[in-house]
Amino acid sequence: MKRSAFAAAAFGAVAVAASVALAPAASAYPVGPWGLEGPCAGKAPQECAMSPSPDGLTWSWHGDAWNYDKTGAFVCMSSTFWCAPVMVAVRALPPTPIGSWIHP
Repeated sequence: MKRSAFAAAAFGAVAVAASVALAPAASAYPVGPWGLEGPCAGKAPQECAMSPSPDGLTWSWHGDAWNYDKTGAFVCMSSTFWCAPVMVAVRALPPTPIGSWIHP
């Protein structure tokens, strides 16, 4: 009886260790209250060079940023002159597919 209990416990420990070792790395994405993944979709944080804003709508890298609407569609690069006012509207409006309207 003790031997079978020990064998079951050992098997369980090996199974748990194997599942932890073989499990994919946890991803910090989606980000923000709208659950956006931006350009880092499916990547772990250490695999993505871009860093998200707290609301998840802006993803920055080396002084430039990619901006998304609340539906996850790309809106604009921060280097374009019209991006800042459009992003003010994106943040003010409820989830609206502005990015899909700009880039059909």
